[in-house]
Amino acid sequence: MKKVLLALAGLLLLLLSYVVLGNLKVKEVSSKAPPVEATGSSVSTPTPAPPVSTGNDKITKVSIGDKEEQKDINVRSHVYTVINKEDDLKKLSYTLSYVLFPKNLSGHSNKITASYKRYVEVLEQIQELRKIDKGNVMVQKPLRFPRTDNHFVLFKKGEDESRVTVENYNYELSYKVLDFFQEKYPNVRFDDDGPYIITTASNVMNGAKDFSFLYINLSNFNNSAIREAIESYKKRLVDKGNSDIEKLEGWRYSLLAALTNFNDDIHLVRSAMAGDF
Repeated sequence: MKKVLLALAGLLLLLLSYVVLGNLKVKEVSSKAPPVEATGSSVSTPTPAPPVSTGNDKITKVSIGDKEEQKDINVRSHVYTVINKEDDLKKLSYTLSYVLFPKNLSGHSNKITASYKRYVEVLEQIQELRKIDKGNVMVQKPLRFPRTDNHFVLFKKGEDESRVTVENYNYELSYKVLDFFQEKYPNVRFDDDGPYIITTASNVMNGAKDFSFLYINLSNFNNSAIREAIESYKKRLVDKGNSDIEKLEGWRYSLLAALTNFNDDIHLVRSAMAGDF
């Protein structure tokens, strides 16, 4: 009889504990404020997604905002155009690759420095492409067929027809573009000597919220590899557009950047950049 009573007492204690715990849970749930339906001006704005990047310090892709709303790059060829005024920056359209010099070398007396030679090499290589008048890179009327050129954008002081050089390059416009992208992606400082090439699927400097951009930091490459680095970047835009940078692709650019005796290793580099191994 004593055993039965003890068993009943234990069962009652167990039931009592369930009731107490149940009450606690009910109180805990009920203490939370019920969800408030958003009405009128009280609707809260969703927090934008933080920028996401792939790649490394040689080549990087950055996504801003909603990835589903970002435009894709679809290009088949490359041209260049020259911009002289800040007002023209917001008028440009189509796929754009800004060629950006962070360091003003226009009055540089020592023209044998690596930075100066790199700037000269980049300008010469870009200006080997077909030149497009800036008026044809601005939205004026709907095109019957989509534009499939990537437009390298150079900045120049004055509107004469002379070639862009380190001396007449418009550094002020370059700084404005660099500041815009740095504000959008504070994780990068763009404070190396460069040049940097930043590519967008369309003009994002006129209020775009959801977009991505690619950039290559040419100061991380030996000067003898600059030409191949730009050619590889151009090929990348045609073959892969603005897709994420995969680890293997980042490794290939690191290989290219590490070479100092470039001419001897040209076949090795081209095989690597083409993905042959």
